[in-house]
Amino acid sequence: MAMRRNARTCALAAFALTSFSLGGCVMQSTYNSMLAQQHAIEAALRSEVAADQVEIRQLQDGIQVRMSSDLLYGSGSIELTPAGRAALDKVAPQLARSAAQSYQVDITGNTDNVPIGPELISRFPTNWELAGARAAVVVRYLQERGVDPRKLEAVSNGQYHPIASNDSPEGRARNRRTDVVLRPEAPPQ
Repeated sequence: MAMRRNARTCALAAFALTSFSLGGCVMQSTYNSMLAQQHAIEAALRSEVAADQVEIRQLQDGIQVRMSSDLLYGSGSIELTPAGRAALDKVAPQLARSAAQSYQVDITGNTDNVPIGPELISRFPTNWELAGARAAVVVRYLQERGVDPRKLEAVSNGQYHPIASNDSPEGRARNRRTDVVLRPEAPPQ
């Protein structure tokens, strides 16, 4: 736990240093806002983070909340579990406030590389469709909880953006995830 906290502190310090050394690519007010939002999300999901079901990190241009598929969905399903709904309920108010303050909320579904089983193949021919359907379920759920649908986006990465090796059950479990990325909207052109 202390190691994770130290890594997060180092990441935030590196983000701040990078932001300021690149000539202020991220304005101080934007950085402060993102930092406050990250702290609020971390506080809301403290138990899920402690259980290694959720990872939260600062990106160069936003905040990523990585949620395990085991938390959100039943095995081979796109239906949200009670624990998944509870976790999303904890962050929905913060996401709704952020969306109202010119932030975009991207929901990205990811899978492992195991082909779709026979019980699901008629509904989801490939992992692209499964990951996209899972992202869409989260988008709809967040919309029902007050997040502006104009600020929500569902994306499927399928099996093509692994964060671990698919050669072990543990690696495949890490690759089955849904990422919620909160990022400032680009100014109108």
